Amino acid sequence: MALSDDIATLRRAELFSGLSAEQLRLIAFTIARLSLDAGDRLFDEDQDSAGAYMLESGHLDLQAGGRSAGIAGPGSLLAEAALISPVPHRFAARASAPSELLLIRREQFLRLIEEYPDIGREMENRLRQSFADMVGALNAVKTRLSDF
Repeated sequence: MALSDDIATLRRAELFSGLSAEQLRLIAFTIARLSLDAGDRLFDEDQDSAGAYMLESGHLDLQAGGRSAGIAGPGSLLAEAALISPVPHRFAARASAPSELLLIRREQFLRLIEEYPDIGREMENRLRQSFADMVGALNAVKTRLSDF
């Protein structure tokens, strides 16, 4: 795949959507491409993370605690917190169809934001907003559940 295709794939993720073409190009240089066949395991629950995964094509079944945790499709970014911290995966991911992914490795990403602090600041802002949105959604669910 061409670098321009990788940049277009990265741009689909909300986390990267506000970055310039040049910033996305720098991130694209840090990625590794992965191909999975149907049934292949990407990672297991509680396994140490290597970085974030951007699903370019295909579908992944997600499971947590032996139960379905959803399906990830093209454009999904998995384990975004793993870009900055060595956190274990909260769920298992297995390809339900042939899938192409981009792996953004944490070590290379951290070196990149050291060299280009403007990318680091933008990622920090986006991650903070993402976590704030998640907390807001959880509070809304808590409120709805308390009505029962």
